[in-house]
Amino acid sequence: MSRIPLKSRSEMEHAEEKYKKKLEMEEKLGRKEGMADACDNLGTIYLTLGHLNEAEEMFKKCLVLKEKLGDKEGMASDYGYLGTIYQTRGDLQQAEIMYKKNLEINQELNRKQGMATVYGKLGEIYYTRRDLDQAEDMFKKSLEVEETSDNQGAMATAYGYLGDIYRLKTDLKQAEEMYNKGLKLFEAIGSDRMIEIMKTMLTNLKKKKKQG
Repeated sequence: MSRIPLKSRSEMEHAEEKYKKKLEMEEKLGRKEGMADACDNLGTIYLTLGHLNEAEEMFKKCLVLKEKLGDKEGMASDYGYLGTIYQTRGDLQQAEIMYKKNLEINQELNRKQGMATVYGKLGEIYYTRRDLDQAEDMFKKSLEVEETSDNQGAMATAYGYLGDIYRLKTDLKQAEEMYNKGLKLFEAIGSDRMIEIMKTMLTNLKKKKKQG
């Protein structure tokens, strides 16, 4: 799938016109692969611009086409994008449904990196709901895969969430351990904002431990 790198709003608007024309042409020719490619790129553009309704329409259209083409990997990707759209809207129930469909396909195809990503997304949903046990399970599963691929950014994020989960469960020792692991990885990738957040969480944790 030839996704375009999008830099500025003007470039995105130019790309939008380009892929609208491509979609129109591919529809006239009845070429499903070309239609799916155009829909995918339009969906990405709309999502980047924050036009969620238009993005949803494109990814749903793309999903139907990929199902007809038997493109399971592409279907998993579109379910993931739809999950992101619903999560952004705060519709966690629909987001969870989409992410689980994504996960099911990735498990079927044994795409471990895809599985790890969606474990993290489901973890975020359960964390937001304060379903801490399920959130913990998802982030741990995500880490199992991310550690083998050395995806430091994803690992750091998972450790940060696990730190929050243990803090909310009042397991302060485990929370401190997770925050420290997250901090180390955020320092390794140079994420200044997240380094400060982790340091703040650790400082607050130490104060809480002294009070306890």
